[in-house]
Amino acid sequence: MNTLAALLYRSRLWLSAGLVLGAIALAPFAVTTTVDNDLSAWFSRADPLYRDYDRFSAEFGGTQPLIVALRSDIPSPAAPDDGLFTRERLEFLSAVTRELERIPSVQRVQSLANANLLRAQQELKTLNEADDPALTIGPILDLARRSPEVIRRLALDDSLLRGDLVSADGTVTAIVVTFDEARLDQDRARILERIYTTVRATLPEGVSAAFNGSIEISETYNRVTLANQRRFIPPILAITLLAVFVLFRSRARAAIVLVSIAVSVLWTLGLYSAMGFGFNILTAMLTPLIVVLAISDDVHLIQRYDDRRSAGSAETAFKATVSYLTIPLFAASGTTALGLLALATVDIVAVRQFGIGAALGVMVDFASSLVLVPTLLGFVAAPVNAAPHDAILTALIRKAAEFAMRRPLVVLAASLGIAVCAAAGIMRLRVETNHISFFDKAHPLSRSAALIDRDLSGVYSFHVLIEGAPDSLKTPDALSRIDRLATAIAALPHVAKTTSMADDVKRTNQELHGGRSADAVIPTNPQVLAQELLLFTMNDAGRREFERVAASDFSTAQIIVRMPSTGSDLVFDTIEAAQKLSTAMFEATGMTATVTGSGRLFASLDHHLVRSQISSFGTAFVTIFATMFLIFRSVRFGVLALVPNVFPVLVVLGVMGWFDISLNVATVMVASVALGVVDDDTVHFIHRFRGLLATGAGVDEAATGAVASEGRAALTTALVTSSGFAVLMLSEYKPSAWFGGLMALTLGVAFLVEVLVLPATIRLAAGVFDGRARRVEHSLGVGES
Repeated sequence: MNTLAALLYRSRLWLSAGLVLGAIALAPFAVTTTVDNDLSAWFSRADPLYRDYDRFSAEFGGTQPLIVALRSDIPSPAAPDDGLFTRERLEFLSAVTRELERIPSVQRVQSLANANLLRAQQELKTLNEADDPALTIGPILDLARRSPEVIRRLALDDSLLRGDLVSADGTVTAIVVTFDEARLDQDRARILERIYTTVRATLPEGVSAAFNGSIEISETYNRVTLANQRRFIPPILAITLLAVFVLFRSRARAAIVLVSIAVSVLWTLGLYSAMGFGFNILTAMLTPLIVVLAISDDVHLIQRYDDRRSAGSAETAFKATVSYLTIPLFAASGTTALGLLALATVDIVAVRQFGIGAALGVMVDFASSLVLVPTLLGFVAAPVNAAPHDAILTALIRKAAEFAMRRPLVVLAASLGIAVCAAAGIMRLRVETNHISFFDKAHPLSRSAALIDRDLSGVYSFHVLIEGAPDSLKTPDALSRIDRLATAIAALPHVAKTTSMADDVKRTNQELHGGRSADAVIPTNPQVLAQELLLFTMNDAGRREFERVAASDFSTAQIIVRMPSTGSDLVFDTIEAAQKLSTAMFEATGMTATVTGSGRLFASLDHHLVRSQISSFGTAFVTIFATMFLIFRSVRFGVLALVPNVFPVLVVLGVMGWFDISLNVATVMVASVALGVVDDDTVHFIHRFRGLLATGAGVDEAATGAVASEGRAALTTALVTSSGFAVLMLSEYKPSAWFGGLMALTLGVAFLVEVLVLPATIRLAAGVFDGRARRVEHSLGVGES
C-alpha cells in the first residue's frame, strides 16, 4: 500500500484533473430531463409476457388508457336532477370527443358521444322515432332526434354503458382514450398536456374533469421522479454541506465534500446514460446511494488526513491516508458493489440496469474519493485545533464503548429484546405496491381514482386474449365459452365488470326477439348466430363497435376486465385466477386464452420486482460476507462483521412491519442501501480493531480505541446523511418519504450498534480475538495505527 500511495501522490494532480474534466464531459449525459417508467423500461421484448402483450396490441391496439372522468359537481339550474344530461353538457361531450380523436397518437376515444344504441324496429317505435330497418346501430347521443331526457334513460338502462361510460346516477361519465403507444412514447408529456388543455378549455360550468388510468399513473411517476430531483437534491446537498461545515468547522472541507460528491454523481449518472440505460423511478435511488457512500468515504478520508496533517506535511498526510484507507475503502466498496451486482441477475430490465449502474458508481466513487479528496485537502491549511465539539463527541463515544465493555450482558440483552420485537414486526410485513395509495388522498391521482372506482368500473384493467383459427370464434360453442369465462371472471373478488363480443351477440339476440331479458343468450343454431353477427356488422357503427372485441376474421377476440385500484398482490392474484379459468375453459378446443394487457404486465412487474429484490438481497448478503471472510482471511472477523450489518436491517424491516409500511418498489431498496452503508462502517471498524491488536493492545483497549476513532466517522456520516435525507420525508410520494425516514433510522441504528453492540460482543468473545489474532496481523499489512 505504501508503494501505491507514493505512485498516486506523484500522479495526484493529473488524476484529479482527469476526474474533474471527465465529470464535466459526462455532465450532459447525467442531466435527467426525461424519465421513462413505461413498460419498455422494465420488460425485455423477449420476455414471454411482453410477447403476449405485443401480439395483443398488434390486433387490438394499446391497453394503457387515459380515463377522463367528467363529474357534474352542481346540478344544472334548468334540470337539477339531470346531472350531465343537459343539452349544453352533452354538446360539450360530443365536441371534446371529436377534438380528442384528432390529436396525434390517439388511437381510439370512447364516450357516450360515440357509444352506440342497438334497437329493433319494434322497440324504436315505442320511443316515437322514425321507422328503421329490423336492427339499427347508431349513436345514442343524437340530440337532433332525442331529447337529453331520452338519452339519459337510454344510457342508464344500457348495462354495457352503465358503470363503464356512465355512473348509475348519471352524474359521472368517462372518456376513455387509448393510444398508438409506439408513437405516444416519442412525445408523451406534450400529447397528454394537449389532452388536458382540450378537455379543460371549454369545460361547462359545474362540471369538473379528473384524469387517471395506467398512462396517467405512469406519467405521474415521471413527473414526480423529476420533481423530486429538482426539489430535494439541492436542499439535500445544502443540508449535507451545512452539516459537514458544522462538524468540521471548515468551509474548505465542506466545499471539498461537495466537489467529491458532484464528481462521483456525474461520473455515475453519465456512465449510466452512456451505457444506454434509461432513467426511471429506480434510477432516482441511484443519486442518494452515491451521495451516502461518497459522504461516508469522504468523512473517513478527511478525518484520517487531518489526524496525519496535524503532525506532518501534506505529502506525509496524503501517503499515510491513502496507504491506511485503501484496503478498508476498497473492501467496503467492493463488497457493496458485489451486493448491488446481484441485482443484475434479476430478469427485469430496469432492475438489472440499476444493479450494474450502481455497482459501477460505487467503484467510481471509491477511485474518485481516494485520489481527489486528499489531493484537494493538500491545498487547505492544516487544522490548528480540533473542532470544539470533536473532543466532546469522541469522549462520549468512548464512554459508550466503555459502558458496553463493562456491561456486555445488559447491552446484548437489550439488543436481543429489540431484535425479538423487530422479528415480530417483520412477521407483519406486507409485500404490496399500490400506485394510487402511494399518494395522499388529496392528490389529484388519488381523488380521480376514488371517483372512478366508486362511480364507474375502476381504474385498473387487464385483458383475456382468445386465439384460434379463422372463423373459429363465431361458433355457438366458442361464444358460449367466452360468455361463461367472462361471467366467471366477473365473479372473482375485486372485479367490477367484464366486456366481450358475447355481450354484443346476446344484446342482438335479445333485441331481435322483442327485447325480452330471457332472450339475452347466445344462439345455439350456427345459422342464426351467423345471421345476427352479419346484422350487427352491416353498418360502420356496428363494425367499429365489434372491432374493439373481435378480429374481422374471428380468429381472435378479447375480454376486457375492469377493476378498482388496489394492491399489486391482489391484482396479481386476480389475474392468476383469471388465467386458470381461461386455460380450463378452452382446454382441448384448439383455441387458447391468455391473460395479458398492461394491467397484467404492471401487476407481474410489481409482484416479481419486490420478490426478486428480496431474493437478490439474500444473494447480496451472502456474497458480501463471503467476500468479507476472504478479505479479512479470518472466520472470526467475518462472523463479527455479521452483527452490525444484520441488526440495523432487522430493526428497519421490523419498524416497517409495525408501522404498516409495505415492501414495495422503493422501500425494498432501503435494505440494499443500508447494507452498503453499514458494511462500509463495519469494514473500517474491524480494520482499525485488528490494527490495534497487531500493535500489542489488549482486546478491551483495541475495541474501545476502534470505537472512539471509527465511531466518530460513523456518527459524522449518520448525522450528515440523516439530516440530508430527512428532507425526503416532505415528498408527496410516500415511498420517497419512507425511503428518507428509513435511511435516517438505519444510519442511527447502525451507529448505536457500532458503539454499543460491537464492543459488547467483543467483550463476551474476548478469548476468540486475544493472542491468536496478533500473530497474523502484520503479515496482512493492517498493523498501522
